[in-house]
Amino acid sequence: MAYVETLPEDVVKRKVMELLRKFMGKNMTIPEPTGMIRSTWYSNPYTRGTYTFDNLLVHEYPNARAILGEPLVDEAGSPKVLFAGEATDLTHFSTVHGASDSGYREAMRILPSSKI
Repeated sequence: MAYVETLPEDVVKRKVMELLRKFMGKNMTIPEPTGMIRSTWYSNPYTRGTYTFDNLLVHEYPNARAILGEPLVDEAGSPKVLFAGEATDLTHFSTVHGASDSGYREAMRILPSSKI
């Protein structure tokens, strides 16, 4: 991951397309991408390439994911800082699905208090 983040975009695109075409076989026509978005999680000073996983102590802390996803609230109990991400999802942790679900969860948490 760290190495890929240092490569120019055209090199990453070319290598990804080589792998995709190799995987899909010679009988598939795969068009060149029109754009590319890649993460820089490893070089991001706040994440440094992190991800979540269960270890042997997970059973000792059964509420850890729920606690991690609890918002910080003000004196009135209104959420001010919300936490989303696959690490906070109770069912689909360590997955893109969990990250997406947790974002939806937090959006639903703040919608009732929004002025939209």
